[in-house]
Amino acid sequence: MKKWILGSIIVVCVLNACVPLKQFDELNTRSELLEDEAKMLRSENEELKVKNTEATSNLKRLNQQVDELLKDTTRLSRQLQRQQHAYSDLNQSYSDALARLKANPGSDAQNKDLLAFLQKLQEDLQAREDALLKAEQKLNARQKELNLAQSQLLDSQDKMSQQNKRLMELEQALAQKDKALLALRKSISDALTSFSSDELKVHMKDGKVYVSLEEKLLFQSGSYQVNTEGTTALKKIARVLEQNKDIEIIVEGHTDKIPYKSGVLKDNWDLSVKRATSVVRILISGSKINPARISASGRSAYLPLSDGAAASDLQANRRTEIILTPKMDDILNLIESN
Repeated sequence: MKKWILGSIIVVCVLNACVPLKQFDELNTRSELLEDEAKMLRSENEELKVKNTEATSNLKRLNQQVDELLKDTTRLSRQLQRQQHAYSDLNQSYSDALARLKANPGSDAQNKDLLAFLQKLQEDLQAREDALLKAEQKLNARQKELNLAQSQLLDSQDKMSQQNKRLMELEQALAQKDKALLALRKSISDALTSFSSDELKVHMKDGKVYVSLEEKLLFQSGSYQVNTEGTTALKKIARVLEQNKDIEIIVEGHTDKIPYKSGVLKDNWDLSVKRATSVVRILISGSKINPARISASGRSAYLPLSDGAAASDLQANRRTEIILTPKMDDILNLIESN
């Protein structure tokens, strides 16, 4: 009877130590959202570059259009001035001829010739006046086109300036993020120089830093209790993470595909979760890491590094990964504000 009660207590304690399934789903969803955000940022950056290229081409076209309209407007203005002078000269000739006719009536033949000349001058004046009116209308139309083109050019220049500013800000934010990640990877690598490459690896992928710890460094086979050497490695990582407060931390447990069941642990899911939570507890124990920054999840055997069945493949898949992601708040705010 006592053994049965003791066994029940152990089961309850272990189950209570595990993170609820709902929390796992939330953690996995947040991790996926961070990956989607990173992809969105890169996609946004590429779209801005394309728009910038299009805006540059449009700006060049508008500049050419404005230059052509300026030349055409200048030509029409000069043509209008010439026509105005010709009209003025013709109108003066008509006035002079009419004055001579009134001052010197002369013979009928002379009067007839003079009247014919005046009639011809009057017709020329009307033709000149009509041409002058058309020239003025054409010049006014060109002036309106020029004003519109200049307005479009200013708008295009303003939009292009805003796009260039946004693109520069986004590229600077992404560059700062990448720089911070590179510095973080170096800090962790420097802190773990005493461990060999077959025990752990530090690398970057998809805008994140991955610290991949082999099973043999942390756990005995089938166990979720971190050993002394693994604890030493995790404490060194924790000291680095204390200094990088803008980094989100996800700890993922991974197993091989061989079915597992031992005691109160039902399967590989249980084992991967327990290993992740064991690592999390060591990282935050005695450190200044805000627990709100860190998440634990189990991946079981469903994200293998290798699909093979050889002993080396199975060993590679039995790992714990600490995934470090920079907070994207500043970059997302930058996108939303624009």
